Amino acid sequence: MEFEQVQEYCREASQIAKHAGKHAGLSFLIGEKFGTNFSLLRKARRKLQFLYPGNDMSEDHPLNQGGRALKVSYAMTVQEHYSEPLEEVKYLESLLADFAKAILATFSQDEIKNYLESSPNLGIGSDPHELQEMENEAEFSVEELLLEAEEILALEDIKKLLLQKKSD
Repeated sequence: MEFEQVQEYCREASQIAKHAGKHAGLSFLIGEKFGTNFSLLRKARRKLQFLYPGNDMSEDHPLNQGGRALKVSYAMTVQEHYSEPLEEVKYLESLLADFAKAILATFSQDEIKNYLESSPNLGIGSDPHELQEMENEAEFSVEELLLEAEEILALEDIKKLLLQKKSD
């Protein structure tokens, strides 16, 4: 997706907002378009989450015991086998940053905040029809609870991207 497509989505969301209300426009823009790309970023990041050791890596970690040759070999292997997912993450992060700016230029922070606080369905992790069925059932399965938790975490991450502090 190119940034021109993002701008087209924003124009379309503005038209939807004029005819069907702000919530409908934001559902299209954030719930469908931004949410889909955000979901792709989360999936791409999951592919990479175990490649790089954290800052709290113990002295027992094999990379700390193997010396420079092992570290260089590991870095080269990561670059050779994971360059596509790394590039995808970089691209999606850049696209979402630009997408967030375009959303903020199209709708006010208050409108975005009201939308995000309305517990919107972002379609992250499951089919909207499955979500409706889950809401109608009295009990949730473990998988359904995990999907719900993932949706909540994703919504909080999206809020961080779209709702800037007033001092910014």
